[in-house]
Amino acid sequence: MALLGPNGSGKTTVIKLLAGLLIPTCGRITVGGADIIQKRKKALEKVGVVLGDARSVYWRLTARDNLEYFGTLRGVHGKKLDERIAALAKTLDFERVLNRRAGELSRGMRQRLLIAIALLPEPRLLILDEPTFGLDVASRREIRRLLHEVASIKKCATVIATHQMDEAEDLASHVCILRQGKAITLDTIQGLMTKIEGIRGGKAGSSPWLEGVFLEVTKEKSEGRAESFHDRVCYPPG
Repeated sequence: MALLGPNGSGKTTVIKLLAGLLIPTCGRITVGGADIIQKRKKALEKVGVVLGDARSVYWRLTARDNLEYFGTLRGVHGKKLDERIAALAKTLDFERVLNRRAGELSRGMRQRLLIAIALLPEPRLLILDEPTFGLDVASRREIRRLLHEVASIKKCATVIATHQMDEAEDLASHVCILRQGKAITLDTIQGLMTKIEGIRGGKAGSSPWLEGVFLEVTKEKSEGRAESFHDRVCYPPG
């Protein structure tokens, strides 16, 4: 699923809530049936997160050291950890930089390292915030290819927050469009295509159709017909 929305719509907040980095003041979050507040450890044990910022790894440690450190934190140890590191380095094609410091890696290689860290516990849910932000065209294409493989081969559900319409169209089967902290559209790619064809009189293919949907549903005038989702179960603040 791709999370789309203008700046400030709540994409990163949703990502951090799903990852357990923020405590919800209202509503309820469950992952695999486990409540993220009441059964935090169980809910997050099979969740991998890629936030994509420089603070996500230790720059003075090598790529291997980072993987060993974060693997241990996630409960992967010994021979199993060594095997996971070797397999991920091969799959994500960064074996040659395993012994280089993270701060010396290119942005694209560092992004591969972040994805590898997220995949160490063999997650059933992978959460990514702007996974290809700042990468060149070739690196973006390669990261998307790798994410396709993760979703198909590892059978891992994936939630991606992105500003890039082509990325959402390429990677996602479903799209959720946010505006001012609310889900105003939740549909399949095909469903959204059908909707925009109706809006444009069957001319969805005349320009980037997903961008057209995004612009249409995020207009303030669409508020009256927007779909919204609300959970009345609330937790006290803090």
